[in-house]
Amino acid sequence: MEKYYKNIGYFFLIIFVFVALGFYYPYFSLFPDFKLVTPIVHIHAITLFLWLVILITQPLLIRFHKFRTHKILGKFTYFLLPIVIISMIGVIRQGYLRGIDEKMTGAQSLKAQFTNIVGIFSFLIYYSLAIINILKGNVALHMRYMICLFLEFVPPTFGRTLGYWLDIRQIYTYSISIFLSAVILVLLIISDKKRSLNYSPYIVALSIYFVVYVTWQALGHPL
Repeated sequence: MEKYYKNIGYFFLIIFVFVALGFYYPYFSLFPDFKLVTPIVHIHAITLFLWLVILITQPLLIRFHKFRTHKILGKFTYFLLPIVIISMIGVIRQGYLRGIDEKMTGAQSLKAQFTNIVGIFSFLIYYSLAIINILKGNVALHMRYMICLFLEFVPPTFGRTLGYWLDIRQIYTYSISIFLSAVILVLLIISDKKRSLNYSPYIVALSIYFVVYVTWQALGHPL
């Protein structure tokens, strides 16, 4: 691992704070009964939590030279990924049907799932590019695409934290969260550029954020 990134795993640990805060009211506070929480939501929560733990653990394993364990966990994601994606689709379907029950039109309910739907595609894009690059032996690009994948957790966790704890409207929390992710990417680009490192994955991620946000605005920022 490049020495400038050797402690990135510790930075990733910050996201756990926002997971705890952002999902306390809609999920953790319902323990142990979890009334109204469906099985697909439980599966979604468990699989994404496992994925997040792996994302945080992987750079720490490299940091402490546990390369074999790093490879084993990496291969485990091949089996975990389909479950994560299926659970995402299940939660989107549930949200769509809830919208219909609340008298929304099919188009309106589908628009309301826009951020969740694009989240699946972003997730797959970063993961696929990360795997393609590691299979080619390009560790530097693999690591950067995994960082981009990690940043996909910022909008849902930080956004919910702002919404539930500071009572900020969802239309603003999404914009703030996307802006925060974009700022992190810009800082990473500046840092890599100063060291003449390949920062192209961050350009890809920044472009995706721009397209998604512009499309979201064009659709009337549905949430």
